[in-house]
Amino acid sequence: MICVSLLLVPTAVPNQQVPPSPERAIVLHAMRVLNVEAGTIELDAVVVVRGDTIVEIGPAARVTIPKGAQVLDLGGNSTLLPGLIDAHVHLAWGPAQPSGTLPGADEARATLHAGFTTVRNLGSTGRAGLALRDAIVTRKLPGPRMLAAATPVSFKGGVCDQVFQGEGTASGVAEVVAKTREILDAGADVIKLCAGGGVMPGATDAAAIEYSEEEIRAIVAEAHKRGKKVAAHAQGPAAILNAVRAGVDSIEHGAGINEEAARLMKEKGVFLVPTLYRLELAVENAEKRGAPAANVERLRANRDAAYENVRRATALGVPVALGTDATVIPHGLNAREFSVLVKLGLSTPEAIRAGTIRAAELLGMRDRIGSIALRKFADLVAVDGNPLDDVTVLERVKFVMKGGVVVKQP
Repeated sequence: MICVSLLLVPTAVPNQQVPPSPERAIVLHAMRVLNVEAGTIELDAVVVVRGDTIVEIGPAARVTIPKGAQVLDLGGNSTLLPGLIDAHVHLAWGPAQPSGTLPGADEARATLHAGFTTVRNLGSTGRAGLALRDAIVTRKLPGPRMLAAATPVSFKGGVCDQVFQGEGTASGVAEVVAKTREILDAGADVIKLCAGGGVMPGATDAAAIEYSEEEIRAIVAEAHKRGKKVAAHAQGPAAILNAVRAGVDSIEHGAGINEEAARLMKEKGVFLVPTLYRLELAVENAEKRGAPAANVERLRANRDAAYENVRRATALGVPVALGTDATVIPHGLNAREFSVLVKLGLSTPEAIRAGTIRAAELLGMRDRIGSIALRKFADLVAVDGNPLDDVTVLERVKFVMKGGVVVKQP
């Protein structure tokens, strides 16, 4: 029998950066443990963690609690599941401040406390994303495990050239290859490029192209040569088709995706990271601030069109990974993307897989994160309730462990 007294209010563990002890085990006991791959629940189960790794999983009645283990009972209505993954965020902008403050520190903490233990940071200015990633790795700051893209490779005058202050500007095959090498040499984990389309979707995105297929192919070849994946910002079908034919690993946003593009993505196994909750939030914010009716209607129409396009693509079998584009939405609201994926027609288990095992696959980390399994990182979150019955419970995470370190607990 496992019995531990609980406080009822979830609290952050302030700046908990002490490495987990490999000698002392931590045992997590929950009413339910979610197997995300199967979409099933194990009742009255425990997960045993040693160091930063999961070493045992099973029914509480059958698992022997290691001597001296710290036992954390997560409560009578708890569900334990793997740490959540956001495949498209922007945590940091600009260089470190004279005060020594590192951009993105608060955003990283909010993201981690929301249950997202791994993120893919797809662009920052001043290489702030790389600095934030390194500060988290060295335990100077709490935050999610990060794959960072530095600055995107951007066409001069294009949307990403403007958003990222011209840091990634390059045109022509020779220049884009040189820029890709520069970004990789700076320490980027992934390459982001902007293939076409705006930040928010609109009618002009359908034919918008910033890079030719030849230029994208050159970027992809250089990144893949170094074992790095390529994410392409692409809103409309022309940009999506160019990028997919050129061999990118994921399409970011893809609001204007059509059947031809969807079928090609499925054929080549290219992930779609649709970032749709931000469109919902844009409509809500416009209504709240009393924007002109025509503006609200335009946002609503663009949202609805994007939802329908992505709905058709997922029905055709395009693989989906969860991404939010935070900072476009506030950091910490990342889990609201799950309910939008369900609204589009994904089953609840499929939506949860998009933010766990499928996102881990896209990031090339499926052997280490994305599910509760032996020898994987002890990235674990708990919620009250069963997310298979109500996916919105993922918006109210009460317990977070990253790499065997408890960073939020009841």
